Amino acid sequence: MFRMTTSACIEAPADVVWAHLARLEPVHVWTDVIHRSYMSSACTSGVRAERTGELRGSRSLHERVVAWDEGRSFTYESTDAPMMKLARNRWSVTPAGARSLVTSAAEMEFRGGWLGRLAGWFLIPVMRLVLPNPLAKFKFWVETGRPYVGRASSLPLPAPAC
Repeated sequence: MFRMTTSACIEAPADVVWAHLARLEPVHVWTDVIHRSYMSSACTSGVRAERTGELRGSRSLHERVVAWDEGRSFTYESTDAPMMKLARNRWSVTPAGARSLVTSAAEMEFRGGWLGRLAGWFLIPVMRLVLPNPLAKFKFWVETGRPYVGRASSLPLPAPAC
């Protein structure tokens, strides 16, 4: 299992950050990887909520929430992410006075047994290069109340701690 963690200090109280993060459907608003997203279950929050994200080309990704701690964190899993046997991501919000720290802790298991593990050693650093600023658009959205139009790489790198 490969792990990748990223965090950003956001100039907003935790309840405001959580309100944005817990809105599962509009993930496409703040990530460059997903071009369109929608809820694929009647449940729109909490355990068992499911969302579909459309990637470039005709690829789709389905995510199912498996843990939910209201106001603090949630975890979702996907078994159909490109090249992944399992992708799990835990999102959390930690209050820091008038600011908040949002953290994404991803775990990835690549398909292909030992070849997949070998590929992971190469792909994780590549993913960090390709997605160097994964929370910049989220930070912009929370702090300004409007989505950023453009690539995340055009925004300043968020501080990883408050």
